[in-house]
Amino acid sequence: MRYIEPFILEDLAKKWSLLAAPAWLAIFERMYITFTVRPYTRSLPRAIVKPPKVYFFDNQDVLDETGARFENLVATHLLKRLHFEEDYEGRRCELLYIRDKEGREVDFAIVRDGVLAELVEVKYSDSAVSRSLKYYTDRLKPEKSTQIVATLREPFDQDGIRVTGPLDYFVLPPWRKNL
Repeated sequence: MRYIEPFILEDLAKKWSLLAAPAWLAIFERMYITFTVRPYTRSLPRAIVKPPKVYFFDNQDVLDETGARFENLVATHLLKRLHFEEDYEGRRCELLYIRDKEGREVDFAIVRDGVLAELVEVKYSDSAVSRSLKYYTDRLKPEKSTQIVATLREPFDQDGIRVTGPLDYFVLPPWRKNL
C-alpha cells in the first residue's frame, strides 16, 4: 500500500485474505495512518460506485512520484479544512472524488450540507484545464471549480474554473476566510 491510486480491496485480498483487507484498512484508518475518499455518485448515472481512494495522513509515507505526493498533500489539507468547518461551524462536510465509466475523473468533490460546493483537480505541472473538470463543472454546476497546479506561477480563470497554485489556494486559514 504505497500509492494513492484508487485502492481496491480485491488487490489486497490477493496478497492477504479476502476478509483481512477491509479489516486492515479499518485498522489503518483508526490509527490515523490513512483516510479514504469515497466516490461521489449523486446525480451521476454512469458513476463508478466503488472503490475508495486511500491517502496517507503523513505525506512522507507516499513513496511514489512527485505528482502522487502532491495530490496526497492537497487531500490532507482539504480534509483538515473540512474537519475544521464541521467542528467550528457545525456543517456536515464530505471529501469525495468523481469517476465515471468513461474514465473521466475529478480528484476531489467537496460537499457541504448535502450540496456540491466545489470540484478540485490536482496537477503537478500541467496548467491546461482538465477536460474531466470542465465536463463535470458544466454538468454538476458546483458553486466553485478549482484546478490546483503545484508549479503554477500566475493564477488564471478559464471557462468558470480557477487555475491556481497551492499557496494561493490555501493562503487563508479557514477561520479567516470571510475577512
